[in-house]
Amino acid sequence: MSEYKYDPRLAVPAQLADIDPLQPAMKVMLKIMARTKAKETAEFVPPEGCVIHKEDITSLDGSVFATWVIEPADCEDTEHALIYLHGGAFYLPATANSLALACEYAMRMKCRVYLPEYRLIPSVNGYQIFEDCIALYRKVSEEYSGVIVLGESAGGALAAGVCLYAHDQKMKMPKGQLLIYPVLTDNTEIYPSASKYKDAVWPLSANTKMWNAYLRNAKEEYMPYMIPLKQENTADLPEAYIEPQEMDILADEAAVYAEKLRASGIPAELNLIEKSYHGFDSDLASPVTRAAIERRIEAMKRMNDKN
Repeated sequence: MSEYKYDPRLAVPAQLADIDPLQPAMKVMLKIMARTKAKETAEFVPPEGCVIHKEDITSLDGSVFATWVIEPADCEDTEHALIYLHGGAFYLPATANSLALACEYAMRMKCRVYLPEYRLIPSVNGYQIFEDCIALYRKVSEEYSGVIVLGESAGGALAAGVCLYAHDQKMKMPKGQLLIYPVLTDNTEIYPSASKYKDAVWPLSANTKMWNAYLRNAKEEYMPYMIPLKQENTADLPEAYIEPQEMDILADEAAVYAEKLRASGIPAELNLIEKSYHGFDSDLASPVTRAAIERRIEAMKRMNDKN
């Protein structure tokens, strides 16, 4: 990855593993990785003034999955909530960094944040992950009048899909959607950024294998929501904040989705982070990350302020 000149204010990244989650040998490795990350999240200590607990959520098929609930200790907001759908290529769980970001969102927005430990491939099919997210959104939107959905990487596909599904099913709509270095289509390779940054932090080969696994046995009824960029109707969706990273194979598809929303009359802020990479915000102390988080907070406040 030395060919890519990342912003020196960011930590030097390691390339993410080129994993095929459907390979039998990888299934064992993924379980080990998931246990390691689960141990890290279990040991996570929230900052002063922030409290965390877990709730069980019942998915559409009756399965139960855990969801982290993060909120200020003195939280009194009964109107607004944030659903934060973590990344991890649909096969890795939430991380300690996910919890740290969730704490920051909760404390800055002074509201409750829901961070689901949705089920993972290959133990389940990808559409079941999507069903977990729909089930959580349905529950939270029944309890709060203003819900924002935020997703990063694979979680970006889930967040965009939830908004599309909510619209088509005539559910209560989110106040807004934040898509952070999102995966949005299974044909990433058609965009220039895919070839230009194919060996960057999130390699093109890993992206292709992820999509193959995520779409395995997919239900036809969910396909327009599992691949958001292929959805034809993007009218009447919530306002969007979209944050691609310049040196990422996914940069172009994020920009295309923003333009698609705008063409449908949807406000869509595109904040391209220059010389940045996929997952850059794991470096929480970097001024690049701090500036990006400020833009996210500003966008969420703007969304909440709208009727």
